[in-house]
Amino acid sequence: MPFLLAFIKNVNTIGDAKIDDVLNDYIAFYQDRIDRGLQVDRSTCPYNEITLQDRKAICRNMLTNPFEKFERKRFLYYSKDLSIIAMNHALYSKMNKEDWDRVKSQMQKDLAHYYSDMDGM
Repeated sequence: MPFLLAFIKNVNTIGDAKIDDVLNDYIAFYQDRIDRGLQVDRSTCPYNEITLQDRKAICRNMLTNPFEKFERKRFLYYSKDLSIIAMNHALYSKMNKEDWDRVKSQMQKDLAHYYSDMDGM
C-alpha cells in the first residue's frame, strides 16, 4: 500500500514515475512511523531506522515485494535504464480522476485496517 500510494503520488501524465521519487516517499512513510514511535510493520519486516538509510537495499526490497506482484500481473514495469516505474499504458489511459481517487481512498482504508493492531496510523 505505501508503494502504490508513492507511485500514484509521483506518476506523470503518461503513467511513468521516477524510481527515486517513489523510493523517497516509500522510505518517508516508514521513517515517519519510526519518528512518531509507532511500530513500523509486522515483526518480519526488515525496515528499521538503520535499514531505511540503505537506499539500495530498500529499493531492492521495494522492487521485490510489493512491486513484483504488480509486475507479474503486467500492471507495472520497471526500466532500470530509464530509472522509472511505468504503468501499463493501456491501463493508464483508461484511468480517470475518479478512478485514481477511488484507488487512493481504498489504499488509505486498507492501510488503516492493516495498522489497526500496530498502534494505528
